[in-house]
Amino acid sequence: MTTSRENGALHWSAFSLFSGHVSFRVVVCLIGIMVGGQLAGCSPTISAPTATAISEPPLASVLPITHPDQVVRPIDNYLPGEEQIIGLTTAYFDLVNQCLHAHGVTGTAAAFTDPAALPLNVHVNVRERVMLTTLYGDFDPDNAKSRGYALGDDRPANLWGSMPPDAGAVGTACLMAVDSVSPGEGSVATGWVGQQQLPDGGPVVNRNDSRYVPILAQWSGCMHDKGFDYPDPRAAFFDDQWTVNRRNGLGVTPQEIATAVADMDCKISTNLVGWAVAVQSAYDQVYIDSHPDALAAWRTQLSDYLAGKAVVPDIEPFMSTGPASSPT
Repeated sequence: MTTSRENGALHWSAFSLFSGHVSFRVVVCLIGIMVGGQLAGCSPTISAPTATAISEPPLASVLPITHPDQVVRPIDNYLPGEEQIIGLTTAYFDLVNQCLHAHGVTGTAAAFTDPAALPLNVHVNVRERVMLTTLYGDFDPDNAKSRGYALGDDRPANLWGSMPPDAGAVGTACLMAVDSVSPGEGSVATGWVGQQQLPDGGPVVNRNDSRYVPILAQWSGCMHDKGFDYPDPRAAFFDDQWTVNRRNGLGVTPQEIATAVADMDCKISTNLVGWAVAVQSAYDQVYIDSHPDALAAWRTQLSDYLAGKAVVPDIEPFMSTGPASSPT
């Protein structure tokens, strides 16, 4: 698997999901960009870009941001919205099932046991493309007041689908074959399309950008004044004690809620997210300007896939991987 470069999710393929190569707990962590101990057993998975990766591009206006709904970036124009992602996931399983039935498998594969779970899951995923990033960690002021840094209860639970019992090696091969022609190499199987699915992994954002580092210091000073000592929002978000508390059955503690609320308040008072979005947008534009052909091809792939134009290759080269099974 490959790590995200801007958002904190790991990319996974449907082959990994259904073949047992990724456990159910890991999938839960991955699908919600659950980094830094959001659930018991989940560990930090962010791979941060280095400071020397890119020279600093000019910033546009720095706008005040007090709510996730205000976050808008140039790269958004290249990411499918909820309706499109639902269509991509539906098309994915249409291709998988066509492949299965063409090779004698009688059952049906699906992303979720309850079809109503798909749009809800996609809705959460799309919102988390904004709420959770490597630059500012978590930004969900409403959630912080009651759930701290924990993922809310909005995502469907225990509704993951499975491969038909008679799928065996054919099931694995069909998944891999469909992955090979799908946007994001199969990430659409569970309703996720983020920046890491873009050509070359999407924009590389310098977390140590010289325009952003002073804002981190302001945020840290604000947190200190409130009784919390963290160098940056990621340190608060990734604090090991949140994971330990969950593992010990304590759930979200008052201390976590107080920390998260202070974090959100300091992000707003210092306009940290406004600065972060300005920095992200500048690097977005560098990426967009340097990938015109690749991004045009990406958009064509999305539209062709939704139009049913994807052609699944012969599964024979994929037949030696082993049997597919449902998530554990």
